[in-house]
Amino acid sequence: MRNLIAIVAGAALSLAASTALAEAPGPVFSQDKLEWKAGPPELPRGAEVAMLFGDPAGGGPYILRVRAPKGYKIGPHKHNGMETMTVLSGVVRYGQGAKLDPTAEKTLAAGGFAATPAEAGHWVNFEDDTVIQVTGVGPWNITYLDPRDDPRAAQR
Repeated sequence: MRNLIAIVAGAALSLAASTALAEAPGPVFSQDKLEWKAGPPELPRGAEVAMLFGDPAGGGPYILRVRAPKGYKIGPHKHNGMETMTVLSGVVRYGQGAKLDPTAEKTLAAGGFAATPAEAGHWVNFEDDTVIQVTGVGPWNITYLDPRDDPRAAQR
């Protein structure tokens, strides 16, 4: 009987929590309403970022888009948390590893997807004017595997 009471209580709590979450409206907007801003100092200049959901600096899920021109490059780096990337338009070359290795790159066009585990080295080269969508759980950070690739060093 105790187990039955615990199960019923757990189900009631789950239902209450899901109902409360369902009542709080989430962000809904069309692509033409995105607010593009200059990318953060952790990324090379030239990219723009639009936040869709959450805050990468905070602790919790986030979704953002990065828009970058043909020829834009993010050198080998890693993050403290897992990251996913979906190519929405354009073409990127994506590689995993500690050092840039063109033979290890995969070409990803619109619809292409990559999941990068926490602390795994990876890089992205933009072959065309491209928009990618990035998801993860904050707080977000980036550590360049070669300090010379870190754009923050040039800003000091």
